[in-house]
Amino acid sequence: MSDPRDPLRSLFREAGEFGRTGSVADDASSITRRGMRAQRRRMAVVAVGVCLVVGGGGAVAVGLLPVRPQPVAPATGPSPSYPSPVPSDRLPAQSPSRPPTPSSTSPGGTETSGAEDGRSTGPG
Repeated sequence: MSDPRDPLRSLFREAGEFGRTGSVADDASSITRRGMRAQRRRMAVVAVGVCLVVGGGGAVAVGLLPVRPQPVAPATGPSPSYPSPVPSDRLPAQSPSRPPTPSSTSPGGTETSGAEDGRSTGPG
């Protein structure tokens, strides 16, 4: 069975010889560099995967939160309970006149309110 003139066997021997002459064993430092590069790639893939999982989980959590409507503002502004203080440089020079009373503003009433400063509250 082992005929030295077997063409397939001689082709395999030629291929083996060619492989032995063309192959050179790498030194240990290049093998270590290749291994470290592969480890860095694996760690980068793991880090990206973790980021995607955490980000996706956060997005799902936000999506599952109940939607609360925004509070509606009141139709009118709140009235202050105390008047705001007025700076002393804006105070009027004269004391304010008394507000009109129903007797002075009704027809036939006396026009005494505001007469001090030349104004009249009566009709006219």
